[in-house]
Amino acid sequence: MTALKLEAIQLVEQLPEEQMPSIIQYIRTLRAKTSGAEQGVGDEMALTPKMKAFLELEKMLIPVSYELDYDKELAKARDEKYSL
Repeated sequence: MTALKLEAIQLVEQLPEEQMPSIIQYIRTLRAKTSGAEQGVGDEMALTPKMKAFLELEKMLIPVSYELDYDKELAKARDEKYSL
């Protein structure tokens, strides 16, 4: 393992668990960009339609705000649905 990979792994291990989804999404995005650049335009046909759809969905992902107040959001949704 190279020194850079070892350093990256050590940094990831130091992060709190709640930041892992963001890190995973970033790595997936970075990998997709890197593999896309290596494949070139001609190899795009090698992707199956399912894989293309999956990659499109991944591009739409946005991290969830950790400041989200679930109880407040639930109360708001209930008020909207059941208010007179």
